Amino acid sequence: MTQIYLVCTRSAISASALTYIINQSPQFYNVVHNNLWLREKGTQFENAVIIEDWWNIPNTFANTYNHDVRNNENIKLETLQNLCNKWENLNTDKHIALFTHATNTADIMQWRDEYNLPITVVTTIMGNNCYLYMDLFLKREFNFDMNEYVNLLNTWKYIYNQFLSQDMFWSKHADIVFEMNDWLNDPSVVYSGLGISHNHNMKFWLDQYKQLNGYHEWDIQLNNIENKCKTMCYIYGKYESLFNTNPAKKLFAIAILKSVQFHDTDLEQIVDNIQKTVRKQLTFA
Repeated sequence: MTQIYLVCTRSAISASALTYIINQSPQFYNVVHNNLWLREKGTQFENAVIIEDWWNIPNTFANTYNHDVRNNENIKLETLQNLCNKWENLNTDKHIALFTHATNTADIMQWRDEYNLPITVVTTIMGNNCYLYMDLFLKREFNFDMNEYVNLLNTWKYIYNQFLSQDMFWSKHADIVFEMNDWLNDPSVVYSGLGISHNHNMKFWLDQYKQLNGYHEWDIQLNNIENKCKTMCYIYGKYESLFNTNPAKKLFAIAILKSVQFHDTDLEQIVDNIQKTVRKQLTFA
């Protein structure tokens, strides 16, 4: 029986690229029907190149997987049953991955098991190595359609909240959880994690996707917002486990901001300044 892989996530995490990568497995339906690339108009961080979520959806399935299904944060049992029945009736003999904003993944998995639905639930988190992709994240999160960029403080508060609460939420109920680095560094991690056939050409496509979105290697010598956020995310991910409570983690995050925002370009000096603020030794390696 064919499976529907529901990629349930917040959009700015670049999970539309994850959905595309999954659908490029030879076991998945990936016939091109629509244009692949779309552009989201940016403000502070310029335009983002994104993927049309209906790029490979057959016209006969487009009414079933529509914008209401994609955007509904509380997907219903009847909707899931309809998706499964309609897809099975198309007789493609292929699986398909669908992007959705559904947050009720516990319900989805319960219904899947209770009604024997051919559904696999995939969720995504930022993860420790997400600092590498802050340029992609920021231009997706702060644009005319999403959030207004105010300043570095507000942006950093938004980011560390992803670590403190959103990552925990999205990893709670799923068949498999991917970190950003899992699919934005090496697509084979996705195929191996899901136990599906590999598409060995996807690394080339992924490099193109990142290039189109202005991806650059982390350079602590550059004082732009993207590299400051990369530096802060790197330090937070490296030492966050030393702090046992959310209030302590928040104080640590603010200490990171204070040290980074003053244009320090020496990582050891930044960490040393943070140690003095939080009064905890952070072993630099």
